Amino acid sequence: MRPFHVFIFSLLFPLALQAQSDTLYVNDTHILSLVFPEPIARAITGHPNYSFGYATDTPERLGLLQGHPGPDSNLLVLTEDGQAYSFALAYHKKLQEFHRFMDLGESIGNVRAKISLVDSLKQEKKHLSNIAIASDSLQYRKACTHFLKKGRTALKTKRVNGMILRLRDVAYYGKETYLVMEIQNCSDIDFEVGFVQIFKAHGNPRKKSSYQKLVMEPVYKYRMPTRVKVEQIKRFAFVVPKFTLANQEKLLVELREKRGSRRVFLRWH
Repeated sequence: MRPFHVFIFSLLFPLALQAQSDTLYVNDTHILSLVFPEPIARAITGHPNYSFGYATDTPERLGLLQGHPGPDSNLLVLTEDGQAYSFALAYHKKLQEFHRFMDLGESIGNVRAKISLVDSLKQEKKHLSNIAIASDSLQYRKACTHFLKKGRTALKTKRVNGMILRLRDVAYYGKETYLVMEIQNCSDIDFEVGFVQIFKAHGNPRKKSSYQKLVMEPVYKYRMPTRVKVEQIKRFAFVVPKFTLANQEKLLVELREKRGSRRVFLRWH
């Protein structure tokens, strides 16, 4: 028996002795079958003269009880739903019953910790949040699919060492901005994508004292490539919180190779 259940039974057994209001009579020539509302998880008798058998590989609701002459004892049964059942045991030459179906009302209590109202509300909030995220992801995917199909001329193109980075579209939909980008490999070596990062840049990069870059973390990425093979073109989309570019502000897209030194910087606006 696992230590956790030994601990549980050690706590419950004294309480079970006080809570017993029913006696099961058994002997060594007949079997008393007990059927519980839920499958049996663990069971223990207080004296070796009494034995309670139940399935352990595939838990079942049925348990079989027998006993030999000797002192009275007790039985504690724990079902998979956490309910505990306690009975007094006594040897009797003649059985008064051969089978018994237990009711939930015969339980002396539940060993599982009760979930507080705060924890319950937290779980519900987490559940609703997961639903909202799934709903948002579906909306983002549909919108990205729509914008990727638009065959408009690239807003900006940057080429470095045979790698071409294009900003195809900047579309506003709902509370988000959809950035459609494209990587084309015209070099002689496959390009393993390290990352693509979006910034809102302010000022002149030549004047470091006044130049600032603000990272724009995407809330969703669609068809983001991990590798662009030679002569291949990969188009993808980033969803970022809605933004506008003021005077002296530019959108900066940085593409970096994972295991190499190739980098492409694209500025737009």
